[in-house]
Amino acid sequence: MQTRRQMAAWLGMGALPAWAQTPAKKAGPVPWRFIINEAVTGETNIFLLTNRYKGLTDYLTTHLKGQPIEMEPVVDIQRFLTIAKGTPKPDLVFGKSVNQLAKLVRDNGYQPLVRRADPYKAAFIVGKDSPIKTLADIGQARIIMPDEFAATTAVARAELLRNNLTNMKVMHVKYQEAVAQQIQSGLGQVGVVNPTTAKKWVEGGGRVLAETQPVVNWSILASPALPGETVKHLREGLLAMNTNAAPAMASIGVKEWALAEAKDYAALLQYTRE
Repeated sequence: MQTRRQMAAWLGMGALPAWAQTPAKKAGPVPWRFIINEAVTGETNIFLLTNRYKGLTDYLTTHLKGQPIEMEPVVDIQRFLTIAKGTPKPDLVFGKSVNQLAKLVRDNGYQPLVRRADPYKAAFIVGKDSPIKTLADIGQARIIMPDEFAATTAVARAELLRNNLTNMKVMHVKYQEAVAQQIQSGLGQVGVVNPTTAKKWVEGGGRVLAETQPVVNWSILASPALPGETVKHLREGLLAMNTNAAPAMASIGVKEWALAEAKDYAALLQYTRE
């Protein structure tokens, strides 16, 4: 360790040792936290999820002129919500469980940025030879639904209520793909799935019994703490992806972004009665 006398001597000679001459590095901007949840339709491998959203994160970093963003995929819906509602709140949130995102907007002050342009509709599926022809025919047939926190489940329950069907026999499974498997194996008579799974079901010879009302689709939200000008800048940049960032869009399964507004999420929650 250098003594004070040695330091004074160096100062007197007008020189400093190399270790004392190195200027302190300036601290860069604090990274934004971006949490991502694919609900019950997505990949559970964190490495694959990180790669999937890297293009989106890199694009936003460039648009924000170098603002670093730390992406954090969260597989479990409940943990995702706990983080989103915590303190401090993440700067950006992407999710597929839009009923849960709607509650973040209504109850936690999150600011809608963009949504997937096409609306979301869940489908009720049955086997090709099923005697069930309409929702009114379900009776006490067992309905297989995905996770209770999923948007697919929320809108399906809303549609059943809209049709005055309140005494249903419902069983939940974790993932969308498992719903179709349960119907195929005869463990349930009616399944509730997303559009992708419904399309595959029909291609395999099954039937779609009915669909839910269309609602707002996958969305990106901004923290309540982000100022209005920053939110406006983010919206403009994300909408510009429609023409400037096709590979990043394709990677996350979004054909086009549309402007998201608070009324979209209010309408969804009115439908689901949440």
